Amino acid sequence: MLNFHIRKIILKNGDTRYRAIITKSGNDIKSKTFRRKADAKTWGTRTILDHQENEAKGITPCAVTFSRLADEYMQWWTGKDHDRARLVLWWEQSLSKILLSDITPELIRGALKAKKSLAPATYNKHLAVLSAILDYATLQQEDDSVFEQYIEENPCKRVRSLKVDNKIVRYLSDEEKPRLLKAAKNIGGKFYLKVLMALTTGMRKGELEGLRWKDIDFDNGLALLSDTKNGVPRHTPIPSVTMDELKKYREIGNGLLFPSSTNPNKPFDYKKQWANCLKAANIKNFRWHDMRHDVASTLARDGKTLKEIAEILGHKSLVSTDRYAHLSTAHKSQVLNETMSKAISQII
Repeated sequence: MLNFHIRKIILKNGDTRYRAIITKSGNDIKSKTFRRKADAKTWGTRTILDHQENEAKGITPCAVTFSRLADEYMQWWTGKDHDRARLVLWWEQSLSKILLSDITPELIRGALKAKKSLAPATYNKHLAVLSAILDYATLQQEDDSVFEQYIEENPCKRVRSLKVDNKIVRYLSDEEKPRLLKAAKNIGGKFYLKVLMALTTGMRKGELEGLRWKDIDFDNGLALLSDTKNGVPRHTPIPSVTMDELKKYREIGNGLLFPSSTNPNKPFDYKKQWANCLKAANIKNFRWHDMRHDVASTLARDGKTLKEIAEILGHKSLVSTDRYAHLSTAHKSQVLNETMSKAISQII
């Protein structure tokens, strides 16, 4: 049964507003803010009367819970996002038994509040995954062979994503890199190998975790990546210093390079080891993915062209690689300055 109550809100400038909040089983499902309390009361009353009228007319309400929709979506989805299952589970735990028709922009914003303190990209990814799930619900609604009531519109369309500055690049300083490698080596085992591979090849975390021994060309020092983010297979060179470490664990067959200790068909995440490694190395604000940035930055500072960097990292477009252009330019400026200063000083 629907109910509503009105909450008085005092704005920062001292003005007063009145928010009418529709509730169902103790959950806030819809709200609207007004300047006048009478308007808030009218809207709340009308919303409940409309709902009762629909029930009286026998209009079939939605009976599909979000938990059920999430299960249906995962059975239908065929994408390659390695983090998709975890994010769907997070939303399933957050929205659980709530009916699809009761999921409103206000409810979504409330659930996402916990993610606002994290990186904007993290917030946006959670929102994007929910939007994909609810888009699937609208597809079911449009399917004439489906007789159940889902939803006609995706409420995520009315929730704004956060602004992301994709040009911020975090890479290791000359002091941080040896500390990171030393800490990883102290932890040892395949964790050190995984860090070394990430820090010398620029492979994405998902690409590393999907690597199998049959994908490694030990003779030519290459890794065949068949399951990449942009869907284009590529051969990634493995430097000799990394290949020497890789050979210590060499296996034959189709097994993963970094298998889980409980399920060999799933990769080991090394989350605890990574957190301990950063703490031991005294490195802050550095993500696993930033090692990919470090590879690109190191190549740029060494004077490699953006095209060469793009090919190594598997960028489909130079737009993604352009963020390292200033490092490449700085190297050229240094070379030109040193050469010309020496040449001209000998003349004058």
